[in-house]
Order: sequence, then structure tokens, then C-alpha cells
Amino acid sequence: MDYLKFLQPRTEEVTAIEQVFTERFYSKNYEEQIECPDSWIKSVILTYHAYLRRVLTRSEELPAAEENLKNALAALVQMENTPDLDAIEQKLTLIFAEKGYYFLGGVTPPYRGPYIWRTMESADYEVELPSGQQHVTVYMMSDFLLEGWISFATCEHKWVGGWADVEGLYCNIKRYGDLQSEQFQISFLKHEAQHQYDYSQFPDMKSTELEYRAKLVELFYSKDHAILKKFLLQAKNNPDFPHPYASYLMISNLSALLFNKDYEPEPRLWLEKDYKDISASALKLLGSRLPL
Repeated sequence: MDYLKFLQPRTEEVTAIEQVFTERFYSKNYEEQIECPDSWIKSVILTYHAYLRRVLTRSEELPAAEENLKNALAALVQMENTPDLDAIEQKLTLIFAEKGYYFLGGVTPPYRGPYIWRTMESADYEVELPSGQQHVTVYMMSDFLLEGWISFATCEHKWVGGWADVEGLYCNIKRYGDLQSEQFQISFLKHEAQHQYDYSQFPDMKSTELEYRAKLVELFYSKDHAILKKFLLQAKNNPDFPHPYASYLMISNLSALLFNKDYEPEPRLWLEKDYKDISASALKLLGSRLPL
């Protein structure tokens, strides 16, 4: 909020964004408008909203916020006195399915925040990876009611593009207009297919290394510096956030290979490097496990 308050120039867009953030996170009586006729579903979503407001504004420590979330959800699914949020979310998955919705719970580090959507269609792809061809089933998701904590935290200015599990790849289709674009073919399809390959080969691999390897695959197949510039902006030396931390580790290891230094943050210097050298270095790093 401090960033928005002091951002110049004060355009109408900046003012509107600040108003939306203020209403969502700092107005005591504010309640989100949820486009769903089912009052029980609305109650579940509003319960997660309340949890996310508390953790994102740091008005409550994470353990206490999760305890309050557990108690509120337990009442909604009639599972009082359960010690396990995961068990509650498993029951939520079943109830949402009965009502014609999909529900995916769990933690996207460091917070909870489920994905809830109505429509899903599937398509099969053969994806080329450095390891060989990977057959994947992609589930195209749409009509979301909740898109995890990242979407909520940014007031729907940023969405998760998708994820992978052992059964397939899940794609938030509104994120990708052209399915032939590099954004879909590389940043989603190859990235998530690499996850699925690594799940089968390295079942105990941690989320940071999974992200690190999938980002290397993006760099290897990309045609120019655009994705690298994105990773430079994302990079953050904080293990609590696997995605930006993976970008940090990747930039650090590439810096050692291409600049002979611990970390090169300057985009201008990366742009001066022949992209073929960056691509080849990414493939070299993919050939070895990440020491964590």
C-alpha cells in the first residue's frame, strides 16, 4: 500500500487500483461479490478471503490464522475437533464435486488459498523436452471462483498459469490467448511437462528444485532474452517463496558459468550475451541436480 500511496504520477488507474486494494484489505465491513448462487459455496470462499486478509496484511501470525481457518471450515463441513486442515480440504473437494465444481486445496508456499472452478476440458499433447518426448494430458480450466492467494493478493491483476501433477497438466486458459504462442508452448506446456517428468524420475524432489529445472527448460527452448528478463525481475533470495527463489538460484548458477561471478543482476549485461550461449548453459545446468 505504501508503494501505491507514493506512486507518481497519480493517474486515474493508480487511484482506482489503490481504492480496490484499500477496500479489499483495510475496510472492516467490505465483502467480496461472489458470482455463485450457492450460499454454502459463498461461505467457504468468504472464509478463505478472511484468512488471506489476515495473513497478507500480517494482522495475524500464520499459525493463528490457519487455526482460525481450520475452525471456521470445520464448522462448514461438520468436522469439528479435527486437527487436520488437509483432511478438511479433502472433504471440501468431495462436496464441491457434488455441487458441480472443482476444488484444489493445499499450500502454495507460504499460504493456503484454494483454486475453485466450474469448467474443465482435456486435450492430449506430445511435448519435446531435453530428456525426450513427454506425453501429457492438459486440463483446460475456466470459470474460476477463486484462483489461489496470488490472484487475491493482487486483486486479480495476476493469475497462476497452471500446475502439474502425476495425472496431467492444469491450464488456466484465460492466461493464454494464443495456444501457439511461446507463452503457452514454452512457459506453460514445456515448463509443466518438465514437472511431470521430474515427478516420475525424482519423486522426492522439492518444489524449489522442480521450479529451477522447469525454468531452465524455458530458457533452453526460448528464442531470445525475453524470458530471461522476466526471471531477472522475479528473482528473490528467499527460500520461503520457491518460484522467485528458483529464479535467483538459476541466475546465480548461470552467472557463474557466463560471467565468472556469484550473481549478475544487470539486465543490460545479459542482453549483451549471445542467447545461444545462455541456452547452452541452461541445458548444462539441467544435467545436474541442484544442491540445496
